[in-house]
Amino acid sequence: MWKMIRDWVLAGVLPVILSFLPGCTKPVQQELDQTQARLRALQELVDAVNGELTSLNQIVAELDDSHTLLPGSVVETEDGYELSFKDGRKISIHIGRDGQDGRSIVPVGVRLEEDGLYYWTVDGEWLLDADGRRMRAGSADGADGYVPQTKVEDGFWWISMDGGATWEKLVGCGEMDGLGVFKDMDITALGKVLLTLWDGTVMEIPSRFPFKMSFAGPVRDTVLISAGETLPIPYEVLIEGETDQPLTVTSGTDGVYLSQIEAGETPAKGVVKVRAPKDYADGYILLSASCGGYSALKMITFRPREITPADARSTVRLGSGNDSKTIPYKTNFEYVVQTAEGSWLEIAPDTETEVLTFTALPNTGGEVRTCEVTVRPKDNPDYVCTTFRVYQATESFTIRMEDGGRFAFDAEAMRLEAPAEGGDTDLWMTFHSELSASVPGEEDWLRAEVVTEDGFHRLKVHVDPALDAQGREAGVRIQLKTGGIPIGEITVVQAGE
Repeated sequence: MWKMIRDWVLAGVLPVILSFLPGCTKPVQQELDQTQARLRALQELVDAVNGELTSLNQIVAELDDSHTLLPGSVVETEDGYELSFKDGRKISIHIGRDGQDGRSIVPVGVRLEEDGLYYWTVDGEWLLDADGRRMRAGSADGADGYVPQTKVEDGFWWISMDGGATWEKLVGCGEMDGLGVFKDMDITALGKVLLTLWDGTVMEIPSRFPFKMSFAGPVRDTVLISAGETLPIPYEVLIEGETDQPLTVTSGTDGVYLSQIEAGETPAKGVVKVRAPKDYADGYILLSASCGGYSALKMITFRPREITPADARSTVRLGSGNDSKTIPYKTNFEYVVQTAEGSWLEIAPDTETEVLTFTALPNTGGEVRTCEVTVRPKDNPDYVCTTFRVYQATESFTIRMEDGGRFAFDAEAMRLEAPAEGGDTDLWMTFHSELSASVPGEEDWLRAEVVTEDGFHRLKVHVDPALDAQGREAGVRIQLKTGGIPIGEITVVQAGE
């Protein structure tokens, strides 16, 4: 009792008093917070255990009234089962995992006596009332039986059979390394469900279950998906036992994610195709399997794929030689990189250092060449996360004329020989800085400019038709666009008519 009064003072009265004291220290406040947290945890623990005792009493009442479980009435949940009896009553039970739930084993259970009735037990012994009579569980003469109430005080479990008027000390809480009342459930046996309590009691609940059905994997699963992605998710329905009834699998949606079942090799194996919204949002779908009145559920929730950089399209530019470039690429999922078969480009992903390395063979042709590289999730190879457009500069100059004329270029002499009829030509430049071109003097028959295409530069030259037989020449100066620093000059020579 003194401990209860002390906890009440610490949790309720003392904070009010200390709020008026300027010397209240941080350690005192921390102790108060910890005490209040312990009290809340204890109250939640007591409420949960009392709820499980109520569920146990309800199950016994169903057995007293000869109510059975009907086909499809046992549904597996995330932490236990939901039982539906033929009178319409639904009872949820939590199956504990020793050492995982952080709750202590309460030594309260029920046991079937020779008279065919269940009575409450404590530590394997009958729970007796003040007159020494056994306490009935379930229903008695149309009324519900007694339901014990429990509490935790002074480090011990206490029990009351008279609505809290009197209490009897049970056992110490210890390290709270077990869980309440229900330990296990077996639905594989024919004609019955076996429910095991933590005190070792095994209860037989009559049913009509010739087989057990469930989805492979966890009841609740989480997968990664991108905005707008259509993702195929394989599923499998496990059936233990034999049945000649057809199996049906359906999918439900929260309205955010769309889903559609696609038949597989067998009815038990298939794929549910899920389409994410254009703007990513959290959501889920539900898979439901039904067979001969039995059912199983599975929830699939979603998390976003993470990609850095997040750009869906990126450009990589390489020089004309045996050039390489490494860029950062980080994901929270496994991926594959695809490129054209027999490509001049190789890509080496490194998931440990989170980079992609692009390596090109020398480009000996006269044109800038391109290659498309895609990154796809391993679990969805039809979906493209990122597309890289790779450009490689040409190793030589390319001479082109739109009107069919001829230009001849001598790279060593930096001479461009233009025909008398004039025309246009392009000289691809492998220089990667911003350039500009100019024609010194007043040579209005010759015009030149530098344009940028695919990240590389080319010199566009136009020559007017020659006016006489003498021929003419002029220079085209190439300089850096910023600062005007000259880097070279090409002499354009035009033959006479």
